[in-house]
Amino acid sequence: MTLEQTAKVISFPSELRSKRTRKSGGRVRSVDGIKYFNEKQIKMIRRAVRDQAEMDIKKGQVTAIREWMVIDLLTCTGLRVSEAANLRCGDLKIGYTESKIYIREGKGHVSGHVVINDAVKEHLRAFMSWKQTQGEQTGEDDYLFVGQRGAWTSQAIQQIVKKYLKKLDLYEKGKAVHALRHSYAVELYSKDKDLRAVQKQLRHVSIQSTLVYADVTDESIGSQIRGLWN
Repeated sequence: MTLEQTAKVISFPSELRSKRTRKSGGRVRSVDGIKYFNEKQIKMIRRAVRDQAEMDIKKGQVTAIREWMVIDLLTCTGLRVSEAANLRCGDLKIGYTESKIYIREGKGHVSGHVVINDAVKEHLRAFMSWKQTQGEQTGEDDYLFVGQRGAWTSQAIQQIVKKYLKKLDLYEKGKAVHALRHSYAVELYSKDKDLRAVQKQLRHVSIQSTLVYADVTDESIGSQIRGLWN
């Protein structure tokens, strides 16, 4: 596959191409023990991986192309790392009338669907086309993420996330990968304060597991009560 063909399949908006990744001394935020990244940090992580994927395309390499796909999924769907590693090509419901991913067996052996936005859907479709050009199998039960040693494990994905967090000076010992899931939940809740939507996307059996994301920082409370009754 030529460089031009690869770049066409895995497209990169021009506004992201010229931006350089900046390291941040900011740390992972924590509310009631739930560690998460803020919006700026998530965008930094995504840009760093995407920039590396673009570099790999130019060099004729493939590693970061897969890394960008998995990071895009983790940050835009709230998937657990084990769920991402277990994804099969047939789990992608990305036809013209569908925009979701089927989770065969999540935490507690619970299956379900995650709704995805148009950008993730198009990325997945492009990634599937790219896999085919690489000679990778894309059958119903073939793993979505496959490297030289076979299907990616949860540990492999954890190391990918850890690598980029260290590169950006955002790594903290602990649940670095799971912080991406928490970040997604915090951001999703902040949009419309819809706990039910967060519960469905995270596939929590009980709403009690989702309530933690309703906790807000003092800064958020301050902005909400400013001018109250005035």
